Amino acid sequence: MTNQRFFKGPKLFLIIIFLLGMAGLLVACSAAESSNPTPAPAATLVCPTVSAPTPVSYDDLWKSSPHADASAVPFTHWDTANPQVIPVTCAKCHSRPGFLDFLGVDGSAVDTVDHPAPIGTTITCYVCHNEATSNLDSVTFPSGKRIDGLGPEASCIDCHEGLASTETVDDEITKAALANNDTPSATLAFVDSHSISAATSFGTEVQGAYEYAGKTYQGRFLRGGNFFTCIQCHDSHTLKVKVDYCTECHTFAGGDVKNIRVNTTDYAGDGNTQEGVAFEIEHIQADLYTAIQADAKNTAGVPIVYDQKTYPYFFIDTNNNGKPDPDEVNANNKYNAWTPRLLRAAYNYNFVINDPGAFAHNSTYIIQVLYDSLADIGGNVSGMTRP
Repeated sequence: MTNQRFFKGPKLFLIIIFLLGMAGLLVACSAAESSNPTPAPAATLVCPTVSAPTPVSYDDLWKSSPHADASAVPFTHWDTANPQVIPVTCAKCHSRPGFLDFLGVDGSAVDTVDHPAPIGTTITCYVCHNEATSNLDSVTFPSGKRIDGLGPEASCIDCHEGLASTETVDDEITKAALANNDTPSATLAFVDSHSISAATSFGTEVQGAYEYAGKTYQGRFLRGGNFFTCIQCHDSHTLKVKVDYCTECHTFAGGDVKNIRVNTTDYAGDGNTQEGVAFEIEHIQADLYTAIQADAKNTAGVPIVYDQKTYPYFFIDTNNNGKPDPDEVNANNKYNAWTPRLLRAAYNYNFVINDPGAFAHNSTYIIQVLYDSLADIGGNVSGMTRP
């Protein structure tokens, strides 16, 4: 009993001491926590959502282009022909085998089409990407002028160089052997320039438009001292205009490139110096058409009308109402009283119609040939300015 009492006292004392120590530690920790509060959890990093466009294959881009439109007239025009083939004169640019024939990829002679092409093809990838086009860097235009030092755009130019030139028109007039510039003739035939957007760009270097004797004309159209190639301004697969490329140098309203204007010269003489140069060209062109109709009626003695959608474009205006009526627009009613003066002006009118991008390809050259055509055929050019 004595021993039990002896040990009970010290044990109780030690326990009390231990509990007091623990209480002090808790108080110290509590004080430390109150002076150093627990920091807030770190913010969670939220990564931004990146929306990347889905890449479009070259094949899909091409499928959206006019080159791939198998239902379009440039590829179906001969579907009802007899025989159903594309003629040698057309096959080069209106069929896959025709252009490959022209390049000599099929083993035939180069720079010529040897055979008509079968119907049913378009301008496919291999037409522009083959063993011949990789080395193609020059084009010979209908005028006989040769442009060297080209790049990939040589393939584009080969099919957009047109089918005629100043020389072609002069040859047709010489062949008719008429007494003077105002003598009408049923044997004098209209000359079609066809697709000439590439010829426009080179101006007088290739003489795609009719150039009047004694006049000077703009050559290759340079922008900032540089010549812009086809594929700089057009997507090589969709063929669409790269409008963003235009905005690097030009400011224009509405996102329409036709509103581009680089100076305030009133070429058309209508008092509007704010409209795009495309509209300056349209005004002069409209005046030229009016003068062509007046000359046909008053000089050749046979009224004339124009229809862009139907070859050969110029027809006899049988009811003399100044409009291309459905019963007039057919090959059996083609215009047949051409004079040399009338033919030159009509050729240039059609030349500009065939290049809807003429205002961008070479506006100076286009205004020059329209102005000279209008002046030669007796139109009013007072107030206009020839660049």
